[in-house]
Amino acid sequence: MKRQTKKILLIAAAALAILVLVAGLIMLLRKDSFGDNYFTRNKAVATVNGTKITKNEFAASLSNYYNNIDTYNMYAMHYGYGKYYDVSSETGMRDLKKDILNNLIESEAFIQMGKELGITLTAEEQSAVAQSAKDALTNLKDQILESAKSSGAQNPETYATTMLANYFSNIGINQKTFLKRSEHSALAEAYAEKIQEHFAAERNVTEAELKDIYAEYAKTYYEDAYVEGAYAQNTSYLAMGYTDIPYLYIPEDFVFVQVIQTSDADKAGEILAKVQEGEDFETYRASDDNESETGKAQTILAIGEKDSPFDGAVYDRAKDMNVGDVDMVQVATKDSDGNDTAAYYIVKRAEGTTGIVPYEEVKAVIDDTIKSYAENNYYTEQIEAWRDKANIVVDEDVIQAFDPAK
Repeated sequence: MKRQTKKILLIAAAALAILVLVAGLIMLLRKDSFGDNYFTRNKAVATVNGTKITKNEFAASLSNYYNNIDTYNMYAMHYGYGKYYDVSSETGMRDLKKDILNNLIESEAFIQMGKELGITLTAEEQSAVAQSAKDALTNLKDQILESAKSSGAQNPETYATTMLANYFSNIGINQKTFLKRSEHSALAEAYAEKIQEHFAAERNVTEAELKDIYAEYAKTYYEDAYVEGAYAQNTSYLAMGYTDIPYLYIPEDFVFVQVIQTSDADKAGEILAKVQEGEDFETYRASDDNESETGKAQTILAIGEKDSPFDGAVYDRAKDMNVGDVDMVQVATKDSDGNDTAAYYIVKRAEGTTGIVPYEEVKAVIDDTIKSYAENNYYTEQIEAWRDKANIVVDEDVIQAFDPAK
């Protein structure tokens, strides 16, 4: 009887072991929202010196960006943050996939490069990295809890716990993996910052170099990049205090002027008569009589035929004036109610030099910028040199086959 009982127990234990094994296999083969099971989601889509970036890491990063593409594109278009992707086109989607993967590769590269350079994080910095990962999880939980509350759930906390579990299950990870990835990202950012500091010190831009660096910078980002309207836009930013750096290139066909603008015909005539009789133009230009904030903010302005903060009639008149001449331009306008009115521009032709603005004129406001420009160029060169030497392998077929829209 004892032998029979022991045999039954052994059979039951074996059956239980088989059930556990089958259940485990089922879990491993269970597909996430990307269509991957445990084995395919952990397949490498890229390796950096042997360290792999998994398909799941890529899929989760790409899907997160894609699901918020309208917001990211809005920031790119209106504020210049990030890059615009037309994901309705094959080229746009390919670029997005390439950049998402490159960001993951770059994160791993920063960590490896930092260690190779002998860069270490202080205890405080390491603590900040760990805290950043915890904050990421806390923020995710808070977002899900707010969603649960807004859905009208009777017990939002319980519902949020379920939603969080489903979220992790759907993307094929658990809370531990989420924390690990968040910490890896924060660690990469910490190393990137210290690597940049390392190369800035190594580059050591000197005072003697600044003038030559300025010439390269102004040509690249102002002269070669010039488009109609760029000068006027920069002039407006100066007047509003958004920047203290003037546009560093003035096209050859521009003319230089001082401008007083008013909507009062009598006042315009009075000011014109007084300055033509010899009164100081500058006194009126800098006074509250000048309704143009742009004209009031800058002593001398350069304006082009299709690049001016003023009506085109101002340029048309100014280009035929001699230096020192003063004249008035009347432009028909409409007020906020649609009634006919007019703007009066009292224009004085001034002296100025076209081409790249001399370094000495802008040294006080441009030195920090061009120093950073030189340091960033050197930093970028070192990063690219490291990547050229690194063993980076990418599975392009898997990358391009993944569709975040599904």
